[in-house]
Amino acid sequence: MTDSRMLLLWDSPNIDMVLGQLILRRKPTGRERPRIDALAEWLRERADGIGDRTGERPRIEASVFANVTERTFNGVLGWAEVVRQAGFRMFLKPKTRDDSDVDDDILELLAQRHREGGLTEAILMSHDGMALVEAAKTLLADGVAVTALVFPEHAHQLTQVDGIEVFDLEDVPGLFESPLPRLTFQSLPAEGRWLEPLGEL
Repeated sequence: MTDSRMLLLWDSPNIDMVLGQLILRRKPTGRERPRIDALAEWLRERADGIGDRTGERPRIEASVFANVTERTFNGVLGWAEVVRQAGFRMFLKPKTRDDSDVDDDILELLAQRHREGGLTEAILMSHDGMALVEAAKTLLADGVAVTALVFPEHAHQLTQVDGIEVFDLEDVPGLFESPLPRLTFQSLPAEGRWLEPLGEL
């Protein structure tokens, strides 16, 4: 019998892009990026919850995917050490062109684990619906739970797929050291809110 498995796939370039370009409007600092220890604790609690409901706690496999340039390589190595110490695997790929990314590598691991059997849940920590929607639909059709761990306002394609559980990144306890300056319909106060200019007249 194949052991059950919970698989987290963290698309680090995508999370960084959404956090920096769409939420902070600048490059995030290390303190503004997701905390690996908080994510690890959330995964353990989620696996425990599945075990309580089904009688079998799934084995957790968490993988972080990142593009690196020669210039950023040494800086990423320190973060990779922290990630690996927390029990996550890390996939580093040289960024040789502006359009080179890790989408195919994420899909390859997802398909491999699906073929092996025993996949209970796939947690997609990415907003890239164009890359992930079809794979998510295939998993759902085969009875695999799919969770999008995202900022929902920036993951429209994934959040529109019937059957995907959408979990807000900021709802993971302690994942961010302080609240992010997000603008969503739900965050608008009843009296309205001014949005300051981003450019100059």
